[in-house]
Amino acid sequence: RIGRSNVTDGAIVTAYQPIPLATIQQLDPIYVDVPQSTTDLLRLQSRLKDGRLQQGADQDKVKLIFEDSTAYPQEGTLQFSDVTVDPTTGSVTLRALFPNPEGILLPGMFVQTVIKEGINEHAILVPQQGVSRDPKGNPFALIVDGENKAAYRPLTLEKAIGDKWIVNTGLATGDKVIVEGLLMLRPGTPVNATPFQSGATTSGAVQPSTAAK
Repeated sequence: RIGRSNVTDGAIVTAYQPIPLATIQQLDPIYVDVPQSTTDLLRLQSRLKDGRLQQGADQDKVKLIFEDSTAYPQEGTLQFSDVTVDPTTGSVTLRALFPNPEGILLPGMFVQTVIKEGINEHAILVPQQGVSRDPKGNPFALIVDGENKAAYRPLTLEKAIGDKWIVNTGLATGDKVIVEGLLMLRPGTPVNATPFQSGATTSGAVQPSTAAK
């Protein structure tokens, strides 16, 4: 597709002028460049190496999310990762190729990408509202212990996925994480646990227990 003209009718042009008459760009397919921080890249390489992440069959598939939070209807494929790091941003550029038959994607458009890094069969996801911070900024959660009391658990978080945190350490499968009423709770407070409607297997909503009259 050709863009707008940079000169007007009747203007004098030369063979070596610095301004092009117009720009022709290929839109279908189209490349999408994605910056990835070296911190994330090193973390991913480490987890793949030690077996905490497994590569899936669709490892090179990429999805796009527009600025209005809608999803681009077609998947792209990851083409390559650049071999140099941008010293100003500390990131490496990944390039994906997307089909664009309707011309929805345009050069210069800002989008978010979803790239499958790998499969973690033992990952623990916790709703973000169930994770608090102490005065030093360290993350922690309150869980329901064996005596139906609130118990403190310091956490090590990996990253956010949607509205949930991936928890590396501090929780085990089957722990009931308190996600509501946290302002009223302290470690040791008796609680009555009720299921949290989220679909997370390691979470639970609780209410403070009250003595019978």
